Parts: sequence; structure tokens; C-alpha cells
Amino acid sequence: MGQYVAYRGVWCQVVEHGWRVKEWVSPDTGQREVIAWKKRCYIPQGPIPVGDAQDEPDDVFAPPPIDQSGTVLEAERLERQRLLNLEKSAKRAKRTCRHKIKSSEFASLLTCTYRENMGDFNRVRRDWADMLRKLQRAIPGFRAVYAFEQQERGAWHVHAAIHRLPPWLMVPEGTGRATRLVRVRSWDYVRRLWHSVVGKDNGNIDVDGHRRTRHGLPGKHRPGESLAKLAGYVSKYLTKDYAEGLAGRNRWGSTQGLDLPKPVIIDVPDCPLHDLIELAFHVPDGHRIVRHRIGQFGRFWCLFSEPGEPDLPVPCPDH
Repeated sequence: MGQYVAYRGVWCQVVEHGWRVKEWVSPDTGQREVIAWKKRCYIPQGPIPVGDAQDEPDDVFAPPPIDQSGTVLEAERLERQRLLNLEKSAKRAKRTCRHKIKSSEFASLLTCTYRENMGDFNRVRRDWADMLRKLQRAIPGFRAVYAFEQQERGAWHVHAAIHRLPPWLMVPEGTGRATRLVRVRSWDYVRRLWHSVVGKDNGNIDVDGHRRTRHGLPGKHRPGESLAKLAGYVSKYLTKDYAEGLAGRNRWGSTQGLDLPKPVIIDVPDCPLHDLIELAFHVPDGHRIVRHRIGQFGRFWCLFSEPGEPDLPVPCPDH
């Protein structure tokens, strides 16, 4: 007996029909994601049946509908649906966040905190908007993917994935004709900007750099470093409390100018999973595999790769 569900007000038979393959590639950084999953088709069978008729043994009937408005069962169903919607929304946010980090090649995590127990969500949004304006004036082309998180004590703070800060910044100092450019440490100047927003003794910043250079050449990663793994970690960190967010309020966002390439989606006729992998398993020259996973019962498959040196096996010590 096949699987039957009520889909969009019609009684339908669920049939797995081929595969859907989605490929996402960043032209700027070369990051690549290929995901495949079983495609489900819903074949209409007519109106949703009710009653206890048993004309044919293969017929599948739904029980007569019961009005459960205002009951505990209805409240539980609505709560399950709310949590499911939040989970789906959190997954979309995590995916978009990951893609923006991969496309922009963000390399550091900026954290802005309060010393006071600041529990006003509207205020942290205003303060961060003011901080963003100051950063964009001080650092041309500054972009970020950010999220608001609430600590256990109730105070809000901000995490932002950003480009690696330059060691020094040339900033204006003085007024009028006495204005001159002064060379200051970038992290120290960012702290001064945050203090100008929240008060001198009312907060702090932390900049955690994840990307390093090799032989003094920017853009070269040391073996073992991975933008894809960094993006996965940071996107998970930025959206970890997304499902527990305030109703109707977005707890993460990004600056303008972070345009994402659209994925390419194709449908593949039904075939065994190993044939699909053989068809879609393609690692471009100069790429290394970051993630490769097969889902439960072979209904899902993903392959993430990125430019870089392949990870070499660790040699066994001589005995």
C-alpha cells in the first residue's frame, strides 16, 4: 500500500520520482556546494474521503474531521507547527548566512558587548546601526554579517563576521585646520568607536582573526585552513538562537552589497544513489573536499568543495 496524505486540501498519493540536484557556486571565491535529495510527487486522488466505507481493500480513508478549536490538542498542534516553522526559518537563515560568508570571504569575528546588564533589544539594534555607520566611514568597503545574542544574565551583545581588519588605520584627529591623520591600531580604534556609541566604560570589543597569510602573501591559506569550515562554524554560531528569537523581530542581518549567486537546480530521472553520485560527483581541479555526506536510507547526499591544497594523510611513525 502506498503512502497517502492530505496535500493542499486534496487526498494525494506520495510517490518518489527521481532526484533534485542543486548546485551553488561562488564566482568570487570558488566555493561550491552540491546537494541532492529524493523528489516527491503528489498525485491527486480526489476529495479527502471520510467515513468508514470499505468498498475496496486498497482504499485509504481519513477519519471524519473533528472541530478541536480551543482544546488542548489544538493548542499542542499549533505549538508544534510554530516550532516547525521556526526550525525551517532558522535553516534558511543559516544557509544564507553561510553563503554570504563564503562569497565575501569574511575572516574575523567581531564581538561588541555591554558592561551594564543591557536587556533592551531595540537599543542594541540602534547602537549597532550607529556602530555600522561609523565603521563604514572609517573603513571603506566595510561589510558584515551580524547577529544579536542574549547572554544568560539578560544582556544583549553583537557578533559580526567581517573581513580581516588591517593592522593600522589612518584616522583624522583634531578639528578645522588642525585636523591631521594619525596612525592607530585598528582594534583600538574599533573599540573607541564602540565606546563613542555606548559610553567609554560601558562595553568592550573583541576581534578574533581566523585567516592568516602564508609567506606574507594575502589570500593564501595555510594547509588545514578552510573558508568553508569557518563559514559553517560562524553561520551556526550567528544563528544558534534564531529559533528562540523575539516574535516578529529578526535577530540577524547583513550590510548591503552582499549579493549572492543563485543556485542551479536540475531534475535527474530515478536511479540508484551510487549512479547519481557518479554523475554529479565532480571536484574541480585545484579543489579539495570539505564535506561529503550521505543521508539516512540514501535519500540525501551533499558535497562541499573549495579551492585549496588537498588534505594529505598523516604519515604513520616508524616502529
